[in-house]
Amino acid sequence: MTSMPHDPLTVSQAGEDAVVEVLRRVIDPHNAGRPGLFLGPGDDAAVLTCFSAQTVITTDTLSEGQDFRRQWWAGSPAKEWPQDVGTKAAAQNLSDLNAMAATPTALLISLTLPPEFSVDWVRDFYQGVVRACSQTGAQQCVVAGGDLGSGPEMSVTITALGEPREKGRLLKRDGARAGDVLAVSGVLGYAAAGLALLEQSMKPVSSEPAAHAWEALTGIAAQCVAAQKRPQPPLTAGVTAVRAQASAGMDLSDGLMRDCSRLARASDVRITFDDAALAAEARVLEPVARQLGLSDSVCRDWVLTGGEDFALLAAFPPEVPLPEGFRRLGSIESGPAGVSAETLGTHRGWDSMRSE
Repeated sequence: MTSMPHDPLTVSQAGEDAVVEVLRRVIDPHNAGRPGLFLGPGDDAAVLTCFSAQTVITTDTLSEGQDFRRQWWAGSPAKEWPQDVGTKAAAQNLSDLNAMAATPTALLISLTLPPEFSVDWVRDFYQGVVRACSQTGAQQCVVAGGDLGSGPEMSVTITALGEPREKGRLLKRDGARAGDVLAVSGVLGYAAAGLALLEQSMKPVSSEPAAHAWEALTGIAAQCVAAQKRPQPPLTAGVTAVRAQASAGMDLSDGLMRDCSRLARASDVRITFDDAALAAEARVLEPVARQLGLSDSVCRDWVLTGGEDFALLAAFPPEVPLPEGFRRLGSIESGPAGVSAETLGTHRGWDSMRSE
């Protein structure tokens, strides 16, 4: 990406029009040449050219303090935390579209900023959004516009639009049938392990502030931190699943147990996990647990209840070979709607309305 002039002004000093001008220097080059945007930012509303009879719409909010802490980027270049927040805010919406087997077409971004934030912060945030929209599966997604506001805490709400890729065939939660195979594409437990690493880095050690050792992490630990700070959902998995005759699917944003329960209730089926498959998923994370001084058993908790992995869960007919990128997790059975898991305990995953 080409370099842009440094602007040390705060957003309150610059004013809305100047901030909009800066962010448009980021999104206008991204939007140029991409089909679907008839009229972009600069008018009272954007105008999209729709090529499908159906439009898939989703919205999600990312808030400082609940979804991230700016201290996670202490010691990093100043541009990294706004870029990562922009990437994560976009990624969680793009993941929802992917879970419906829809191709992302446009984002509308409502950004609330404390008045002391710099104009550079806004520019870097939108560079992070563009980074997310440059991933495979989202390359045609434009940033169509949005809103800017001021408030005591940073918050971003994105509305994302998409179109079904396979002639109106959607990947919904309510089609799983007894006998189907439960499979997943993407990582499990990585974001939860990354959160544990990031939170550990903020704890004082021997009355001295903890060094941000995670900045020098390599291997699986570095991948887990990246999964929490700047996730990369498998944005082609939804279309792949539909083409492979998947009967149901959804993205994993609140943890495997909670989201599997939702799919089970929607389809009125029972989900049973394969213990060996769960053990294999947990085993990958054991080096992170040891680095944190935790028992290996925590890895199973990360896999089952950790949120924000944005993987794709799908059910496939038993006679269909699992498509590339998917791996088996369990089976779909008849019986009381829900998930069979006798050893899990009481915590079922992330719930944005609860404090647990």
